[in-house]
Amino acid sequence: MLIYKIFRTEEWAALQAGGATEGAPVDLADGYIHFSTADQAPETAAKHFAGETSLMLIAVETAALGDALKWEPSRGGELFPHLYAPLRSDQVAWAKPLPPADTGHLFPEEIVGHVNPTRPQFEAFKALDRDHPLDMLNLIRLRTRAGYAADHELAEAGLSGAEAYSNYGRETAPILARVGGSILWRGQFQSVMIGPDGERWDHAFIARYPSAHAFLAMVTDPGYRSASVHRTAAVRTSRLIRCAPAEAGTAFG
Repeated sequence: MLIYKIFRTEEWAALQAGGATEGAPVDLADGYIHFSTADQAPETAAKHFAGETSLMLIAVETAALGDALKWEPSRGGELFPHLYAPLRSDQVAWAKPLPPADTGHLFPEEIVGHVNPTRPQFEAFKALDRDHPLDMLNLIRLRTRAGYAADHELAEAGLSGAEAYSNYGRETAPILARVGGSILWRGQFQSVMIGPDGERWDHAFIARYPSAHAFLAMVTDPGYRSASVHRTAAVRTSRLIRCAPAEAGTAFG
């Protein structure tokens, strides 16, 4: 599992030059180096680095930190990763600039993910032929902890991303069946042979719909709209790729 630390650029430069750091002044004062999960990092940036423009986001694999990493309660009892040892530069999995954005900072996909279609993507989908069957490839990576809105009844339930996604699947299954959709194929992710090394998917499946009309009927159904809050709470990042069915054949290409 990756955890994240925000450094000012001069702090990151010092870590690279010295090979190790005991952290920023707040870390030294508290006696440990503060880290955040992917879910926690944007709030950490907003709380402690608002308006700052020279920042680096670093990722560290928890396995590289051993017993010096402790999970301890912080904001409202939520568990945060704390490192009770100097952080070495060779423990850093990657480092990326964290530039300012219109609101807050521009985090990479590993943090903010792709959860819902953008308006241009949805308009492009609707502009295609709506009458032929659709095979929709779904690749889903889940949050460790579900991120329900603060006013949702499950906001304080402490559900995992997997539990929230199960809620989504259970509540939308009757709607999927009603529009004539089904799960054509499902697979269990094992490893990436070609692609980003850190990429993984918790769900991989193909949903078949009799037409784009059926898919649009599903996603605009009031019951589906209500259930989709579980998906938004559950998903860290995803891919939804529209395909038209074609003959399988016996050769590549």
